[in-house]
Amino acid sequence: MRKLLVIGVLILLTLPSQSYAGSANKLATLEGEVIFGQAWLKSVRGSLDEQVDSFCIDLLETQLMRLKNQYSLGSMRITALCLNSQDFNAFAAPGGIIGVNRGIYIDLDSESEVMAVLAHELAHLAQRHHYRSLKNSQGVSAGTLATLAGIVAAIATQKSQVAQSLVIGGQAANATSRLAYSRDNEREADRVGMKALHSSGYPAHEMRDIVQILAEKQSRSTQDLVFLRTHPTGIERQSDVEARIAQMPFIPNSAPIFSANDFNMFRCIQTEGYKGPLRNIEAQYCRAIHKVLDLYRAKHYQLAIKAFDQLPKESRQTFSGLDLEIVLSSHSGQYSRAKEAIETIRLFFPSWLQPAIATVDLFIAQGKRELPRDLRKHMIQRPDRLDLWRALARFAIAFRQDHLLFEARGWDAFLHGKLESAKTQLNRARNSWPKELDPRPLELLSRAIITTETL
Repeated sequence: MRKLLVIGVLILLTLPSQSYAGSANKLATLEGEVIFGQAWLKSVRGSLDEQVDSFCIDLLETQLMRLKNQYSLGSMRITALCLNSQDFNAFAAPGGIIGVNRGIYIDLDSESEVMAVLAHELAHLAQRHHYRSLKNSQGVSAGTLATLAGIVAAIATQKSQVAQSLVIGGQAANATSRLAYSRDNEREADRVGMKALHSSGYPAHEMRDIVQILAEKQSRSTQDLVFLRTHPTGIERQSDVEARIAQMPFIPNSAPIFSANDFNMFRCIQTEGYKGPLRNIEAQYCRAIHKVLDLYRAKHYQLAIKAFDQLPKESRQTFSGLDLEIVLSSHSGQYSRAKEAIETIRLFFPSWLQPAIATVDLFIAQGKRELPRDLRKHMIQRPDRLDLWRALARFAIAFRQDHLLFEARGWDAFLHGKLESAKTQLNRARNSWPKELDPRPLELLSRAIITTETL
């Protein structure tokens, strides 16, 4: 789990130097925190290596919303980010941003363990750890921030010798003491997150298991990073968690979002390309699923769907299996099969965007030039979802509809903080917009740009 002050440093480094002193004030209210967080996300989004996968995003949003009611987060919208890194990591950033690496599925073998990680990250948001950390570090100098930035960069690129030299260097004591400030935050996030996890109907002991996994990873880490460790020691955290579990009242477990079979299928898909062993799962189980994905990536669609049909029934008849089936059947010309799978997911998860986006790709495969009706509704309600605009761009390219392509590219640029590019694409969309069409969709992007510029 990413260190909270490190995130704060990264946010600070995207601001002009004269903004450091006022940063805590900007974070003081929840509204300001959302504005601050979204600005940060736009500034770094291009380097996050997002997994723009509608199914993954919808599932992560659903998991977070189940937990969110246990915290004092009000109407704050949660922004869920699925990331491609194979490192074990999840992070919370101001304004309701939660990022999860697909690498967590190498070690986490149940939905409950994933929920424990998410509960910990939501606790960081609910306890305002970003604001509190930043408020207590108002005296941080530009030089110290530069040192911290170097440490962060060294950790991120796994250049341990560089990281060690920075710690030993000129501002080492000041820098490492700032990094160590988040120790209490981590313990508080364990405590608050475990309570929320328990109240949501998930076993509280899963937080203990997560801490144990982190402790094991810490024990295997190279000793040259010992000065950079901001998490408390494994035994210390485990003891604290164990003591609190013993005091918790009994609460019946709630039904999980996914069955064990579905979680395992999703886990195999998320660990595509990983060559090492997965915790508590047979290598052969995922190997067969990865073979299907390899055939799909190689564009051997008929062979891919044939291999999919040879998977065990308990793998195919899962929501993750349905998502994969949609892609394979759309590309192999089995359109009725794809449509049936889309409608099944829509039936169980009516608020998900995945069925609408999957329908776009099905229409492209079928050569249907009419944009699915519910896509525009989702664009109005959730313009923050990058996957919607990527789907619109695919549709526009397939059918050479320049006005839609410019609109999609405008939103893509906007969500990556490229306002001038967004304005250019907006003007192109306006100039190419058919006269018989309602131009109001473009006003949504126009208002978003204007609002951002006036912040």
